[in-house]
Amino acid sequence: MANSDKGFNIEIVTPQKLYFSGEVVSVTAPGENGQFQILKNHAPFLSSLNTGKVKIALPDRTEQSFSISDGFFEVSSNKAILLTENIS
Repeated sequence: MANSDKGFNIEIVTPQKLYFSGEVVSVTAPGENGQFQILKNHAPFLSSLNTGKVKIALPDRTEQSFSISDGFFEVSSNKAILLTENIS
């Protein structure tokens, strides 16, 4: 999916499957040093994640949230990936 003027692409991945792939406007996640939010054009960023809630805001103004176990989050060039062991 190509980036629009609104958002950026993210993949949310567990060892079992690709949980989500698509365009989002923002992602809020539980970083090891506290909660953080990523928006379009964010500087390159890498963080370990703690167990907690992740919230994604979609271009259609809806939101999705889910719980994750520990993991990692990386963003670069308007593409993000969230890796986690478990998601619900």
